Amino acid sequence: MELPRPRSSQPPPGQSGLRALTGDERADYFRGVHSLWGSGLEPDTFVAYQRRLANSPEAEWRFDLLGLFDGARLLSAMKAYRLEGQFEGTPMLIRGVGAVFTPPSLRRHGYAEKMMRLSLARFASEGSQAALLFSDIGTRYYEKVGFRVLESADCKVDASLFPKGRGARAAAPGDEMRISQALARHRANSAGLTLLRDGWSLRFQLRRLRELARARDVGEPDWGMVVDGPGNSASAAAMIRHTKDGLDILDAAWDTGAARDALLGSIRERLSRAGRSTVRYWPTHQLRGLFPSAPRDSSIAMIAPLLPSAPEIPVNSRAELALLDHI
Repeated sequence: MELPRPRSSQPPPGQSGLRALTGDERADYFRGVHSLWGSGLEPDTFVAYQRRLANSPEAEWRFDLLGLFDGARLLSAMKAYRLEGQFEGTPMLIRGVGAVFTPPSLRRHGYAEKMMRLSLARFASEGSQAALLFSDIGTRYYEKVGFRVLESADCKVDASLFPKGRGARAAAPGDEMRISQALARHRANSAGLTLLRDGWSLRFQLRRLRELARARDVGEPDWGMVVDGPGNSASAAAMIRHTKDGLDILDAAWDTGAARDALLGSIRERLSRAGRSTVRYWPTHQLRGLFPSAPRDSSIAMIAPLLPSAPEIPVNSRAELALLDHI
């Protein structure tokens, strides 16, 4: 399947309705969401960071900022992504939705719901078969507009429970495709709902980490680990994100048990040297079943079918969605 390209026709700036945000409107939106997702940055620094991310080559046509307008007044806005996935082996075109925001003075007027309904209709008209989001406000609100809950679990584990050992190196510029290929190899024929690993999610998340590091005036972020395999391949790989008390595994994959132990053992050693111990991940694909997990009470995965061609996805269906997919 081919991802649908953006529509060329939409209301021009200043006109009411659903449309893409312009430069100054983007800045207003970023300033509005700062109090919710500010990453510990000062407001102006956060706005500059978000604008660089939105204007990056990785964003290009796969990332949109959409808003509902009354003339020039922004009533509600959100981020939207173009994704490819599958459910029980059936390919799907999916629109990811995130960071829904309504200015405080305009809340409780139904603007976000209206924006969401208009957006879902537009996504369907463009050929997307479903919309996907991760809710931090429970499920009832989004169920009203057609979303249904998917399996959502979280795992936090002390790194001392990982195997002892080493053998993985830090990822370097140029490793992006190698890591993406390792992750993709172990998503073929996956059960439940999964998003394709075509390299875009990793590149976009990496751009986010790099722009955040730039905003914090630090160097290249420590973003991945690789166990080198034959030729130019990776026999194990992980994309990671450091946290205050440890690190998040955004996604990981391995070809053999030995490669897995080398990867996890290197994570254990790295955290031990840093005096940290907590590892967090969403238990999907090869990460599923490694350690006990628990249902998430935030970032709850939800999906809304948009077209008759979408496969039937029952409530609480298996969802092979990693932290890397939470964009």
